[in-house]
Amino acid sequence: MTTSPALLAAAAALALLAAPARAAIEDGYDPTTAPVPSTWYAPANPAALRADRDYVAGMRPHHAGALSMSRDYLADPAARSPVLKALAAGIIRNQSFEIGLLDEVARNLALPPRVLDLGIARIALQPAATEGMGQMQRFLRSPIPGPLGAAAGPVSRRDVQYAKAMIVHHEAALEMAHGYHADPAARNGFLGLMNTDIITDQSQEIALMRRVIAAYPGDAAAVPVDPGMVHGMEGMRHAAQGAPHAGAGHEAAPPAPRAEPAAAPKAHRHAAPRPRAQAAPQGHAGHAHHAME
Repeated sequence: MTTSPALLAAAAALALLAAPARAAIEDGYDPTTAPVPSTWYAPANPAALRADRDYVAGMRPHHAGALSMSRDYLADPAARSPVLKALAAGIIRNQSFEIGLLDEVARNLALPPRVLDLGIARIALQPAATEGMGQMQRFLRSPIPGPLGAAAGPVSRRDVQYAKAMIVHHEAALEMAHGYHADPAARNGFLGLMNTDIITDQSQEIALMRRVIAAYPGDAAAVPVDPGMVHGMEGMRHAAQGAPHAGAGHEAAPPAPRAEPAAAPKAHRHAAPRPRAQAAPQGHAGHAHHAME
């Protein structure tokens, strides 16, 4: 099959206009070095364990919902926007990676605490996450399309539906992420940094999707979004954050729960080496972590 020069030019433009990746975790690993995964630890106490498990129980199915929404959109012949298609493909890749991280967090939380004997004191530390999964799988994160490309190409009614539904979905993820940061019992530094990625990425993606909606030649406000088009919202009850709010008058009402696939894809993000013990990142007060081999 011959690729038209116009299509190649459009793809090149989208690549040039892509927003740079600014991941707080699993980013910037050295591909020439051997992958060495490490375990993150958090204070072992029931409240912290419950906060982490509730978060994973909410965000994991929510991410799975983003995958199914994006796959449905890409499979629809009515999808037209090259920017939204690139965004949907990036959501599938990047959130598949994050599902893998959440599954590793859940696996670690199921392990018994380790007791660190300091002689004068004994400290119980709970395995909380695994770092280095991106390097192990040589994962490269898909960048977010840049805002200048939002008006490139046609924008169809189906594009508007996907964008409006995904905005609702993303806003729910932001509520869960901010809710975890605000929870005084939440002490998992890895999840705190992962939330930084979620908040940064999905805030940028919401802004991009609103630009695409604004480029629709018809009346975007008149394009309905069925609640069933927003998947994975049943996880909100686990995160105890309530229903997502609708923004800018474009989004759908919170939908009824829809069951999503449980199997996590194997993709993961790229890893950055970290000190064996460090304070919580700025803006994540109370999210201390320790990494021990």
